[in-house]
Amino acid sequence: MQLFMTAGAAAGVARSAVIKIGGHVLFDGVELNVGYVRELKDALVEAAGAYDWLAVVVGGGELARRYVEWGRELGLNDSALDMIGIRVAATNAALLWAYFHGVAPPSIPSSLQEAVAMLPAWRVVFLGGLQPAQSTTTVAALLAEAVRAEKLVIATDVDGVYSDDPRRNPAATRFEEVAASELEKMFSGGLVAGGYRLLDPLTLAVLRRSGIEAYVVAGRPPRNIVRALRGERIGTRILPK
Repeated sequence: MQLFMTAGAAAGVARSAVIKIGGHVLFDGVELNVGYVRELKDALVEAAGAYDWLAVVVGGGELARRYVEWGRELGLNDSALDMIGIRVAATNAALLWAYFHGVAPPSIPSSLQEAVAMLPAWRVVFLGGLQPAQSTTTVAALLAEAVRAEKLVIATDVDGVYSDDPRRNPAATRFEEVAASELEKMFSGGLVAGGYRLLDPLTLAVLRRSGIEAYVVAGRPPRNIVRALRGERIGTRILPK
């Protein structure tokens, strides 16, 4: 059952959305949560029915962090460690691509240009990181800007953006709605906003300049992604202005 209006294509304008799937949502430690991936596919199929184009950016998760730790023990520099993390995220993206489309994936996009070029043919494209010192959340924001996405949904292992790390500070409060500029101020003041791992200053700057609304939601259950795309009040809504 289709739950969204899809008149954009008829008007000659591709409707698009970008979804960021945190690696920690896909895995339990370094073990893939196969049941979750099955549920995620169902959610993405429903989301794809609402848009002409859907781009899914996948993080590296705990496995990428473990590789980075191992590489650091071996004396690798940060540039090399970043590239290893990018490869792990790309492997995660390849797994989701193959499962979603039912075919062996082509080369996973290694640039924004490649991702955008693949969207008209595939309609649903998966990718990981793109370059060192850039988070996959920033990749998602840049891609959303490039395709003029209507929404960006960031599915992670917390249920929104908090005033502080809720795992360390029980008094931290969750924002239902917050401006990207306010989060930038929090970062500049040395505070770690609810995306302590996922909302870095570059991501926020891209959101603010692009004018795209972003939603930070708990990635489990994956149905939350669909709810956010539908505009339901869930997680934290980040306003560009």
